[in-house]
Amino acid sequence: MKNKERILICGILPPPVFGHSAMYKILMESTFVDAFDITFLNMKFWSYGQHKKVTLVKLFKLIKYLCQYIFLVLTKRPRYVLYNMSFDKMPFLKDFLFCFLGKTFGCRIVIHDMGQYVKELYGSSGRLYKTMIRWLLKNTTACILLGENTKKVYNGFIDRGRLFCVPGSVEDSADVVVDQKKEQGSAREINVLYFSFMSESKGVLTAIQAASKVLENKNSVRFTFAGPIGSDLVRQTFDELRGRFGSRIDYLGYVEDISERTRIYRNADIFIFPTRRDVFGLVLLHAMAERLPVVASFEGSVPEIVQNGETGLLIDKGDDGQLAQKILQLADDQPLRTRMGEAGRQRYVDVFSPQKYGARMIDVFKRIMDLN
Repeated sequence: MKNKERILICGILPPPVFGHSAMYKILMESTFVDAFDITFLNMKFWSYGQHKKVTLVKLFKLIKYLCQYIFLVLTKRPRYVLYNMSFDKMPFLKDFLFCFLGKTFGCRIVIHDMGQYVKELYGSSGRLYKTMIRWLLKNTTACILLGENTKKVYNGFIDRGRLFCVPGSVEDSADVVVDQKKEQGSAREINVLYFSFMSESKGVLTAIQAASKVLENKNSVRFTFAGPIGSDLVRQTFDELRGRFGSRIDYLGYVEDISERTRIYRNADIFIFPTRRDVFGLVLLHAMAERLPVVASFEGSVPEIVQNGETGLLIDKGDDGQLAQKILQLADDQPLRTRMGEAGRQRYVDVFSPQKYGARMIDVFKRIMDLN
């Protein structure tokens, strides 16, 4: 029997539960681990509130993971290192170090870029950073991205023949049992859900402004917000909204439990994600898996997830007026909500399920292996 190709994955597994960790959990539970000889280095640097800060704890972790990494490279002898790359300024220094050492020890580096910010980092950096970015991408065997639209940010950095797209995935919640079910009947309130990090970049201020417009004009709508609050400005603006509309605004905070998260989605009628800076938006997949029509913004690869007019509605970034109008349109049209919700569920199954994700990653890695 032919030996399986050895791959060392440098990523993160839950907890905490967020986009990257959830996707690596799916990958490690997929057929990908049967197709190759996989070793996983679980590098837990990320945390809410401190993901871009240098702390003493992170420095100790850096030494620990670096030692583990060198040990695994020398003992496991992986041909490929699949590295979860960040193109934020401080994390990039750490990522460059790991990739540089992997290349020095003879590994082929495959960047797993779940963002789209290489061009931003390059444009805002000095000569040293630019030299490091150029070196890294020149010595990278391939780069796996979440969306076709993301490939354009690599223009001038890496040949398109070494760019591969594997859309993201989330676990299917269909079999999750929850205590509370959505109320039935046309007279009940329409529940609009925002479930994401409550930051300006994720469009929460747009959501708050749209909520104010909707609630001023329609008494049968309520809003539910879930996620950690990202800044004092967001907290102040959100508190003002709650002060005006009271019980028609629910805030659930950070929700990590899968059953609770599923209950929240199932109690909603419309899902909104007016993000201003994003590459993919995995929360949209959770909503589609639960048959929710979505309203999201034209940003990153979001239009590759949401089929405008079929599984949801798309708006211009930062346009709270458009968002309010689309919410009201869906609130007034139950058949449209049902049709879009069913179409979204089918698209999730056909394109974004864990089974599809594992199969695509196998296919892409086989194509990467054919490069050299």
